[in-house]
Parts: sequence; structure tokens; C-alpha cells
Amino acid sequence: MRSLRAVVVCALSVWTGLGGLVVPDAAAQSCVAVTTYHNDNLRTGQNLSETVLTPANVGTMTQLFATTPVFDGWAVAQPLYLPQTPINGGVHNVIFVATLANSVYAFDSDHGTQYWHVVYGPPDTYGYQKTGGCTDSGFSMNPSGGAGIVGTPVIDTSVSPPVMYFVTKELNYINLQNVHQLKLHAVDTSTGSELTTPIVLAGSVVNHSGKTVTFAAEYQMSRPAMLLSNGTIYVGIGSTGCREFPNYGWVMSYTYSATSGFTQQAVFNTSPDLTNNPKGPYANGGVWQAGGGLAADASGNVYFETADANNFFNNPAGWQGTDFGDSIVKLTPALGPPASSASYFTPYNDRTLYSTDLDLGSTGPVLLPDQPGLHTHILVGYDKSENIYVVDRDNMGGYTGPNGPNNIIQDVLNPTASHCSTPVQFTACANQSGTCGWSAPVYWNNNLYFTSNPGPLMAYSWTPGSATPLATCPTIESGFASGAYRAAASPSISANGATNGLLWVVTWPNTRMGTLRAFDATNLANELFEASLSGVGGYPSPTIANGIVYVETKGRLYAFGIKKSSGCRTKAASVTSPLDPLGDDAPPATGKPSR
Repeated sequence: MRSLRAVVVCALSVWTGLGGLVVPDAAAQSCVAVTTYHNDNLRTGQNLSETVLTPANVGTMTQLFATTPVFDGWAVAQPLYLPQTPINGGVHNVIFVATLANSVYAFDSDHGTQYWHVVYGPPDTYGYQKTGGCTDSGFSMNPSGGAGIVGTPVIDTSVSPPVMYFVTKELNYINLQNVHQLKLHAVDTSTGSELTTPIVLAGSVVNHSGKTVTFAAEYQMSRPAMLLSNGTIYVGIGSTGCREFPNYGWVMSYTYSATSGFTQQAVFNTSPDLTNNPKGPYANGGVWQAGGGLAADASGNVYFETADANNFFNNPAGWQGTDFGDSIVKLTPALGPPASSASYFTPYNDRTLYSTDLDLGSTGPVLLPDQPGLHTHILVGYDKSENIYVVDRDNMGGYTGPNGPNNIIQDVLNPTASHCSTPVQFTACANQSGTCGWSAPVYWNNNLYFTSNPGPLMAYSWTPGSATPLATCPTIESGFASGAYRAAASPSISANGATNGLLWVVTWPNTRMGTLRAFDATNLANELFEASLSGVGGYPSPTIANGIVYVETKGRLYAFGIKKSSGCRTKAASVTSPLDPLGDDAPPATGKPSR
């Protein structure tokens, strides 16, 4: 299967599903497709084929549209983009948005016209507050009242028309009772029609003591972005936000064909030996990553981070290498039983992470391109305490605790520690004793970029081939000391190869009214653009494609660009149609001159 960051050379013949060719206004333009979270399976977050937006002109961007009417539920998944795709009887550039109401919208990405909107089952509105007081993290406050599509879908462009895969959470009335279900769907992107009967996620594993651990959808949610790797679909699953109830981390894999629909390939459980005790704690070890995606390398190995789990609880033999709370886990493509396919890294202080709720799994890993020197294959992980872990993917390091040190390439301590001298005081973050790393890092041109909550945007330089490749202290954005925002989502990068790098990020204060911001990726002191948004419902990562930046909020999709400068226009898509460009809750963009 082709790379998930597909680049279509528009001057060549492009499939349309209609037997015709698409010729753009200018020859040899690159039409970028964003078909998965953070652009690629490494989760680098970078679009390296952006030829329109540059640090010199980004300050002239304006808001192109904000979709209406308001969505039926909050949008928390990253928007996905297909250029020159068959839809509505023609060929158009299309942007897709999924919501917590179990629905997907398809819009014209150039002017915001809605092509289709389909609801794929009743959202699960039950189970967000149980005896014991545990509540989900705010999803119940959205208009649909519960969880629907939470994780970012993935689009398969190896078939025509492309197929979109996603997981819904549903509450269905079956045999006179309410039944909680997670379902995997395959949808025709041209119409929104289901291509096969959705498959209900199910599975079980047998632990080392012979107990069968069975998946229970009521207590579980598929929050991570979907992964499509070498034709196999991977689904990551964690809790609904509650420690108090029986839940686990699960990874399930499926294949899809037009003739036979979905076929389950394997089921993996992150903590099967942690038998549930009626008084708790439960197994946990969920895969949630604040919506970050499961990652995969060129060989199809799958990587993810897990939430808290008491790895020694009810496990008298001690650490067995089969229970993965607060861990970075690598699985072979076949998944399989824990002992047969998993390698891992667990910090030596995992007991502290567990007891203080400092999940390592609060973010997802980023896999770096192949490196020179002793460590060719590297990943970078990040956790709530803002510690950064540089791990050799071929030797994950295992567990060395409880006294350590970690057996990895490099530990980089959180920047609130006194060893980092910066003009910004991380007072709010320090007062929380960490709990600041909530969004996955991104990579570009030998730099890794992180957000902190609350705290500034940070850039750590990377030295390929070095024994300690990651800088121990970051450079940071200017102006954060003003306290203009409280939280930030995972950033995105647009660049033309190694030049014209722009770092895009959405930030918000306690009111959750968002702001889209752009920085010179080579100098975070140079903020180039700001635009106000309506309220955000999750951790929105901007999608940048062909000269336009897309951001979803609770109720709308916003698009920003330089008018008449889209890098992927067909004759059919060159029409402009003003579509409520601002709205009552959408002040105009404010471009900042390049400095």
C-alpha cells in the first residue's frame, strides 16, 4: 500500500473514478492528501510538500470559511483531506470531519460547501457517571450527550474511490436491553455509504493464571487515531476516563475486503495478569494518548504508550514483561499473546507514575526517520511529567526498576527542573508537580516540538548520530509569560522539504475559546500569524494541505489561507462561494508581519 501521506502529481493522470483526467490550473503542482493523523505512520506531524505557505507570506492569510450549520456533536478528531476525489457527481478537493455524534461530514475544502453528512449509529450517552463519582473528561457535555467517533479516522487511498475507516461508540437497544458497543466501519468517501456491515469490536485473552479477560465496551473508548499499516487496520482502546471500573488497554487488528468485509486478525491486552479486585485498583493500562495515533515503522511494527496500571498488583511473581502500565510498547504486526510479540520500555519509577497519576500514555510516540550512528531506529516518548524518553526501537530497554537507571538512549528531564534556565517560569505547571505533557510531539528538520499544559511551546534541537541526540533544555516561544493561554494541542508542521518551515498550534484559555497560531519553525521567537476560533472540544491538531490550514472546533470547521493561492485547484474546484465566513463566534484572523 502506498504511503499514507500520499502526494499526487496533478500534471499526470489522476484517478477520478469517472474515467476522466484532472488537469490543474498550473502544471506539475503537488496535491497533498492528509489521510491519517499527523500525516504519516511515523506520526511526525509534517507536511513536507507545502509550496504555497511560507514564513514570508503567512501573515497575509485570512479566514476563507467557517462551516455552517453547527455540527451535531463536538469534533475532536483531526480533519482528513483528499484532493481531486470523486464526489457529488464531479471531482473536488474534500475535507472530512468526524464528530462525537457518530457522524461524518464531507465538505468542499476550497469553499466549505457540504457534500454529505451521515450518522452511523446512536452515540453512547450512558456510562459517563457511575457510582463512585468517576466522570468522563467532558464528552458528556457535547450536544449529542456522549461519545461517538473520538479517534481520528484513516483513509485507504489504494482503492478507488478511497475508503475511510473509523470506530463509533454506540448505545443500542438489543433484546430489550441497552448494549454498549464499539464498531469498526468502512465508508465510501464519495458518498458516505457503508461498504459492509460494521463489525462489533470484541475479544478476549487468557492470562498466565488461566483467567479469561474479556473486552467490555461499557468501560472502554477508542480514543487514539486509527492506524492503517500494510493493509491492516489497528484500533487502540483505553478507558472512558475512569480508573475505578474494570478496563484495560487493548489493541485489535482487522483486514477489510470488498467481498468479505472485516476479518479480525488479532487481539492484544496490555495488562492481562492484573486480575481485577472488587476494591480496586483495576488493570487499566489503557491506550488513549490524548487522541494521538498508534505508530508504525516500515516493517509494520506497531508502537504506542499506555496509561497507569499497577504492574505488581495481584502478580506475586513480580514483573513478568507481560503487563504494560506506563510503558512504551512495540508489537509485531501480528500482535499475538503478550509474551510472544511485545517488547517494551517501562520507566524505572513506574510506581511513582502510577501513584501520582502521571501517565506515560498521556501522549503518543513519534518515530524518527532512520538515523546515522549506533541507533538507526529511534522513537521519542513524552509523559504528563514532561519527561522525554529517547528509545532505540530495536532495543526498547525493558524495565530496570525500581532503582534504575533506564536502559534507553537518553532521558531528558522536564523543563520545570532547575537545570533549565529560560525566561519563562513554568509556575502553573510546577505547581501541578508535572501533569503538563498532554499532546504528542512532532518532528521536522532535526527539531522536536512539544507543548505543555499550562506552559509554552518548546523546541528541542536534535543532533543525528550523537550519543545524546536530544538537547537537554528547550528553546521556547516568546511572550508566554503574559499568560495568554492555559493549554495547547499537539502541533503540526508545514514545509517545503527542509525550507519554509511553519509550526502550527491551537491554544486556549480556561474558556476553551481557541486561537490558531503560526510560528517560524526555525525560530519560535517569531510568531507570524494568529486567528481566533470558537470553543475547542479536544486537542485539535491543524491539518495543512495545499496552501490551506484547517482546524476543527466543537461546532465548526475553519479554513485559513491566502485567497486564490490554493496549491491544488482543478477547473471544477476553482469556484468560490462565501459561506458565513465569520459567524457570531469567529472574529477575523490577525496576520503578524514577518520579523
